Amino acid sequence: MSRLLAALVAVLLLATGCSAEKKASSPDALPDVTLKSFDNGPSLDLSTLKGPVVVNVWASWCGPCRKELPYYQAFAQKYAGKVKVVGVDFQDTQKGQAQELIRQTGVRYPLYEDPEGAVRVRGLPQVLLVDAHGRVTYRNYVEITSVAQLEKLVGKHLGAIA
Repeated sequence: MSRLLAALVAVLLLATGCSAEKKASSPDALPDVTLKSFDNGPSLDLSTLKGPVVVNVWASWCGPCRKELPYYQAFAQKYAGKVKVVGVDFQDTQKGQAQELIRQTGVRYPLYEDPEGAVRVRGLPQVLLVDAHGRVTYRNYVEITSVAQLEKLVGKHLGAIA
């Protein structure tokens, strides 16, 4: 009976198109989508992003996101040339408010728009750490409250900071 059940499950998986080879379905891969630059610069194909990279997923309507943006900017300045920082404005319908927030906080690292939610996060703020192979080594719903906190995460999950 267990052989029959195993065979049935295998057939169902094949019939529904499930495959371990799909990059977008892998929990350690970024989705294969291209995001438009926030400031009309070049677009970003997320699936080609190679680290060490810190991806800050935020929105102007998210209170904790608003507070943490300066820490990401300070980290980006401190580790320029060693660790990239990229921001993704997630499902933000108020682009004018988002632009004003960026101006107020002085954020200058590359920012991209994700109005459709292609990055697939379940809550904000969200931080993703991407290694040199393009794998997401850390993904968590967490508010960054200091540069030291970000340094600790990057050191532990990317080994990019001594």
